[in-house]
Formats: sequence, C-alpha cells, structure tokens
Amino acid sequence: MLAYSGFAVGLVLPFLAVLGPLPWLSSGTLVIGGIPAALVWLFACLPLTSLCMAVAWKLEKRGRQDRDD
Repeated sequence: MLAYSGFAVGLVLPFLAVLGPLPWLSSGTLVIGGIPAALVWLFACLPLTSLCMAVAWKLEKRGRQDRDD
C-alpha cells in the first residue's frame, strides 16, 4: 500500500497539478504581474513537483525499511 502512495504522490499528483487547471487558466485573460496566469501556474508547479518527488522518495525509503525488518 505504501508503494502506491509514493507512486501517487510522485507521479499522479504533479501530473494533475500541472495539467488539471490549464484549460481554465489558458482560456481566461487573467494576468498576474504582466504574465499570463497559465505561465505563472506552470512555474509554481516546478517546486511543487520537486517537493512531491522528495516525499515519494521518503515514502519509498520508509517502505523499503519496513520490508527489510
């Protein structure tokens, strides 16, 4: 079960965070600081993706330690 949570956090969550809101953000005319909202969202997702990968790695390490014991 722990392996699936690492997979979900490391792959599915960033995928949905990047691609999920883009249809709504790109169709509007919202501008943040002179930059389109879709571009701001994509740049904000870069550290989020790194954070998700770090959490998935920690979950995998913890799951591996549990299996070794």
